[in-house]
Amino acid sequence: VIGNYFVNYAIARSGAGGDRKISQESTIEVLGEDEKIIENNRKIAKESAEKWSETTQTKQVEVKANDNITLRGTEYLKQEETNKWAIILHGYRSSPSNVLTIGEHFSEKGYNVLIPSMRACADSEGEYVGMGWLDKEDIASWVRWIVKRDSQAQIVLHGVSMGGATAMMCSGDQLEHVIGYIEDCGYTSVWDIFASELKNQFSLPTFPILDISNIVAEMKAGYNFKDASSIEQVKKSKQPILFIHGGQDDFVPTEMVYKCYDAATCEKDLFVVDKAGHAEARNYNPKNYWNKVFSFINEKMLTN
Repeated sequence: VIGNYFVNYAIARSGAGGDRKISQESTIEVLGEDEKIIENNRKIAKESAEKWSETTQTKQVEVKANDNITLRGTEYLKQEETNKWAIILHGYRSSPSNVLTIGEHFSEKGYNVLIPSMRACADSEGEYVGMGWLDKEDIASWVRWIVKRDSQAQIVLHGVSMGGATAMMCSGDQLEHVIGYIEDCGYTSVWDIFASELKNQFSLPTFPILDISNIVAEMKAGYNFKDASSIEQVKKSKQPILFIHGGQDDFVPTEMVYKCYDAATCEKDLFVVDKAGHAEARNYNPKNYWNKVFSFINEKMLTN
């Protein structure tokens, strides 16, 4: 019963696991100076991204996943010919609208942009959230879809939160035409993030709840929380990874980024924004954030 409850709560499409204040759209009741800066920049970025999406050529697209569910996304194409592509990956129980601002920045730099709905989120089908592990196979399907249309494609993956974990989990699979990864506030493994949440949100021990839930998840959702490891995947990456995190992250503990960074043997860099909380790094000092992202891409990825 406990295992069923936790699996339904945490990863079933209809579960309540997203009710915790973790979305990029979270409102802040009592704003300190840093939060005011972040909130103000977030509003400005959101308005700008909405205008961009309304004035850019868009197309609703879909692919079939390995388990035959339909995955849906939106493509934002440049008018001029380009082989540069960015796939933007949203977070846990979130939606593409929450990462639209990232898509806008890549578009401004001359990239075609694809923003998929992750499985069991927003417009895509699926009964269980993939937490990055099922999603890495889904992203491989999207990559193949791009390459079929553009055999010279150079693809960057940029993900936030669960999307950041997805980027790291993809990195160990040597996806063809993917030239590098930007991971922002992803977790070390699905087991670790659930253990952290059990402790922080429910004051519950990992054993036996997570052990039982893991067995249920393997049967129902088809993956093991321990196997779903960003750390083990980044060890295998041959492409560059930029690791980003907020120093005040109270959902994905900041210590996780150091573990992932240390495990990676590829070209890599680390960018910790001390005053930012979860998924807030890009809104604390947007200019610094985007300078870091695109200088890393230009120096480490596009020159390969």
